[in-house]
Amino acid sequence: MVAAFAFLLGAAVGSFLNVCIDRLPRGESLAAPPSHCEGCGRPLRPLEMIPIVSYLALRGRCRTCGAKIPLRVAAVELVTGLLYTLIWLRFGWTIEAVRSFAFVSALVVIAFIDYEHHRILNILTFPAITLALVAAVALPGRPPFFYLLGGLLGGGSLYLLALASPRAMGFGDVKLGALLGLILGYPIILVGLFLAFVIGGAVSLILLAAKRVERGKAVAFGPYLALGGTLALLYGERLLAWWLMRT
Repeated sequence: MVAAFAFLLGAAVGSFLNVCIDRLPRGESLAAPPSHCEGCGRPLRPLEMIPIVSYLALRGRCRTCGAKIPLRVAAVELVTGLLYTLIWLRFGWTIEAVRSFAFVSALVVIAFIDYEHHRILNILTFPAITLALVAAVALPGRPPFFYLLGGLLGGGSLYLLALASPRAMGFGDVKLGALLGLILGYPIILVGLFLAFVIGGAVSLILLAAKRVERGKAVAFGPYLALGGTLALLYGERLLAWWLMRT
């Protein structure tokens, strides 16, 4: 029952994250106008905003004009619900879980905006970095030095890559790397970066082989950083311990 509540909470948060993903790249207010159909402009009724269920019931289309509702809407709600469930299973109802809920929510928005627009917005990364710094100092756990070192390694390593290959790595990725380092701390940031590059490289090779992307064309790296960081947040300590036992 508690896991189900965590999923429903995450799915409900995911509904708001969809608003952020839609409006922030366009510089629109998150408060007004209320949620509406992008096709006909009709305000949505409460029953049309039930996470996941409404998308399935409407078969992915507006009830009035038949405009297609992006599959991403249900995907974000489902992914956020699953992530909240995994966080609860990992941390229970603790301060660490609340911290993880907040940062994972930010990473979902950053990842989907970067995937759709190839942009990592300062309006997201700067407040998140500030919140991560406050959490590193204020919340119990490892000394702040470990989180500051993580931020330096996460942002610094990607900064060097951006200088060496500007087409492969943007400065939005650098800020996201710093954010992940502040969230994960040292040495878990190393696990997050490793996972991001491995998953990103593997997916890119598959897309190239399937001719879904052109060779030399820039690929959004933010989603892979967000995924690697999330996996490291949930399982980084276990993965690092497993690796050290094998070496």
